[in-house]
Amino acid sequence: MSSLVPASSSSSNSAAAIEDQRSKAGFRFVEAVFPGVDISVELKEIMVSSESEFQKVQAIRTAFGKSLVTDGKTQSTQMDEYVYHESLVHPSLIKNAMDKNGNGPKSVFIGGGGELATAREVLRHLSVERLVMVDLDEHVLNVCKQYLPEWGGESVVKDPRLELIIGDAYAYLTEECQETFDVIIMDISDPIEAGPGIMLYTQEFYLFVKSLLNPHGVFVTQAGVADGVAQPEGY
Repeated sequence: MSSLVPASSSSSNSAAAIEDQRSKAGFRFVEAVFPGVDISVELKEIMVSSESEFQKVQAIRTAFGKSLVTDGKTQSTQMDEYVYHESLVHPSLIKNAMDKNGNGPKSVFIGGGGELATAREVLRHLSVERLVMVDLDEHVLNVCKQYLPEWGGESVVKDPRLELIIGDAYAYLTEECQETFDVIIMDISDPIEAGPGIMLYTQEFYLFVKSLLNPHGVFVTQAGVADGVAQPEGY
């Protein structure tokens, strides 16, 4: 003869099991990467959560290590930031040197790059004598220096070859710049229509920047995420 477990006992056991699992679960950082597609990782620590004049800025710690997040979007993580920054910088500087019979670039411009890691990689090149970096949000720079020093921090800021300007990179290049460069690097917001950096992804801007390059000069820009999921707003 079969026996029946009282409903109240079964419900009680289920509730206890659910509560037990809840007690083991930590906080999660969830980021929407595409419509209908989210990434969820364990959130180990919120080191700082603040707002600048332009955006919300957070430094957090997840399964990927320390991470910089602006307006809910991950900009880089301790685990793999070097992949992005090395790829952005070194091919263009090496290309410039190769085209000049091994004479490495002397002058470099960075638009954006508030994490300071792009500047870190540029300054590894001993040929570089002058690096001009223009970033809009000073608060991001301060957060990165304090909470993410591994990205470059004060050692980059204090390098005498670096001139750090707080301002609009587009306005600086098109209205204020009085010099030319061997390499121009744009480490800026993604090319999203109506986004803050959209003017930096136009044919008109590219043609103008060409006039600021020395002979054999190289221009490089980040242009969004590269992966297997199509992004209709990307170029």
